[in-house]
Amino acid sequence: MHLNRQQRHNFWKILLQEADNSGQDNSKSSVAVPPPSVIDRVMKDLFNDEVGNSNYVEAENKYGRALKGAPSDSLFAQFCLHALWFGNCNMRAIAVLWIDFVREIRWCWEESERLPRMKTTSSIDLSSCVIHQKLQMLAICIERKKSLNRKKDTDDAHKEKTSNSMAPDKIRKGSAGVVPSMMLINTFQEMHAPYTQDAPLMTEDMHEERLHAAEAFGNAVGLSGQLERDILSSDMSAFKAANPDAAFEDFIRWHSPGDWVSEDKSDGNPTWPPKGRLSQRMSEHGNMWRKIWNDAPALPVSEQKSLLDSVREGEKVVHYLETLRPQQLLEQMVCTAFKSSADILNKTTYGGFKLMKTKMDQLYATMVSTLRSLQGKSDTSDLAGDLKRLCQVFEHIEKLLIFAASVHRKLDAPRLAQSIFTDYFNYYLPKMGTSLESICYEKEFTTKEKVGTLEREAVSSLFRPPTANQSWRKVLSMGNLLNGHEPIQREIVFSVLEKLSNGHYSSPTPLCTDEQIETHRMYICGTSNDLWIALSVTSWD
Repeated sequence: MHLNRQQRHNFWKILLQEADNSGQDNSKSSVAVPPPSVIDRVMKDLFNDEVGNSNYVEAENKYGRALKGAPSDSLFAQFCLHALWFGNCNMRAIAVLWIDFVREIRWCWEESERLPRMKTTSSIDLSSCVIHQKLQMLAICIERKKSLNRKKDTDDAHKEKTSNSMAPDKIRKGSAGVVPSMMLINTFQEMHAPYTQDAPLMTEDMHEERLHAAEAFGNAVGLSGQLERDILSSDMSAFKAANPDAAFEDFIRWHSPGDWVSEDKSDGNPTWPPKGRLSQRMSEHGNMWRKIWNDAPALPVSEQKSLLDSVREGEKVVHYLETLRPQQLLEQMVCTAFKSSADILNKTTYGGFKLMKTKMDQLYATMVSTLRSLQGKSDTSDLAGDLKRLCQVFEHIEKLLIFAASVHRKLDAPRLAQSIFTDYFNYYLPKMGTSLESICYEKEFTTKEKVGTLEREAVSSLFRPPTANQSWRKVLSMGNLLNGHEPIQREIVFSVLEKLSNGHYSSPTPLCTDEQIETHRMYICGTSNDLWIALSVTSWD
């Protein structure tokens, strides 16, 4: 049953209501939604026309395929990464972002505009999450929908072939070539293999529906549903078009050789007519295959209706996205966000540090174990605690990776770089516990490594003397630099110490003397190349 747009809008209020209920006891900032301008910027980034179609060039980890997420460069993965910071990732903000995201997807579908960040292939990655599979299906449907709207080419390389040995009214169509050593039963003609349609694309949930249908209705002669009958009918039509004089037995010999009991004893040399008979199941009265054969018209693939109804399947995808349950969305978002973040780390070049490679493998293995509960494979009672521990492991691996990448990039001395990273790894390893408690060590990393003769030049290159221009900039910077950057604002204080008498003016000597400071403060903004006084204050302290 399909819902109209108003019903779909009401359906998605479920997520907003859950967000409101969960945020009743929290501060308003915890459930705040960014302004429309921020949402617009996110949508423009996700659906940027200049992004093009992603090719998902991933640095694949051996454990990565076990995570039901989406490639880090894909549309849904980028949505998940944006959601991590959008409104502090609260439920209400995610709901608003998802509604706008699906609205943009529907616009692309209705206007036949390609989906950005989607791989341009005719296959669906069943190892990814269902949402990514659905977006792959929609991208394919959009392309096929556009092709249906365009005028078909009259000259097709795989269309018609005419045989001079046939009668003028019998034209062979859609032949892919002669089948070696096979002749038609009723006529002394070579058998031709036809071009056939590819099996219709299906997502993971569609495969599950087929299996359930097969279990519910049984498996009659290898047919578990309407889809199989449509595929078989298409193949029969194409075979008839490529072999106008073919019989049912010819199709069985080509399509299902196991159902043809050969009685030919010619030692591999083809004889005519072929000797043999149909199998018992194909010979039964009322056989479904023979009935489909009798009803199938002789049509090449170019004249057949596509097995994939792009309009119907595209509408089904958009309907799925608009009616997706909040829990199902969040489960796939969490898995995709972790996988995409790990894939981004895994793309980092850190040299041949085997310890770092081992830790990256452990990170993926830990994610697979922890996120298995989100895929309906284990208990979810302590899911919050598991995710917190996973975040802590992720943080430790990220710190190690940053150090490894920095050493590898800056120090052009492989042995020394390896030794320094190993020392730091052993120093940092005790901190990488799985407890939620924060572990803090006062011990500093002070390990020293001996620099070899051939490594001195690589080390000295890290401490190059400043150029003349850099030296002048340091003189003009007017103060210490903060982490290598000039401060935005400086306070300059000028003080003058004066002694003032408190005695009577007629007294020859003062009774007492006070010290008073005259202070001038100037607040200077800008860099050393562009200074200007923002505020000047004179005071008596």
